[in-house]
Amino acid sequence: MRIAILVWGSLYWDKRNLATTDEWFYDGPVLPIEFARISNGNRLTLVIKPAFDNVTTLYAISAHDTLAAARENLRSREGTENINNIGFIDFTTNTQQVRQANAFMIDILSQWNTEKNFDAIIWSDFSPRFSDAINQQFTLQNVITFIDNLPEAEKRSALQYIRNTPQQITTRFRNAIEQRFEGAYL
Repeated sequence: MRIAILVWGSLYWDKRNLATTDEWFYDGPVLPIEFARISNGNRLTLVIKPAFDNVTTLYAISAHDTLAAARENLRSREGTENINNIGFIDFTTNTQQVRQANAFMIDILSQWNTEKNFDAIIWSDFSPRFSDAINQQFTLQNVITFIDNLPEAEKRSALQYIRNTPQQITTRFRNAIEQRFEGAYL
């Protein structure tokens, strides 16, 4: 089974135990991605964010030959206990697991796959939770204020995550954040 792993954030520069063929492809599907999740250490991380700007994602090919093994490997790398946080489309069985808010992706990924011919596609399907985590609206100003108010070590880590993001993942908020914190924590 040939399985694509969609990538837009830390999987690119910090694979850890993610088993791939070690080649990155830069012509992944175009999806709305943004720094809309507060993750461990108060890092702003990238997630699918409906109604935000589309970016061309990246992908790798899983070294696993079963969907179950590939999903389990990505689940382990992401450090989540819930396998349902790993979305998938299995084109061989016409089955899928996708967060309800991200159901629009099925058509996008199916169309993208007409040229790629993967048997399955998997991705990290975490929910945006900026607003839930800090009880504030998800706006650029609130994101910048959030980063500004972090303790120094957490601020350094949060900004490093943003700077390590692949260059082609140019989101609505990324340029503004990088300009605001230019020169900090390089």
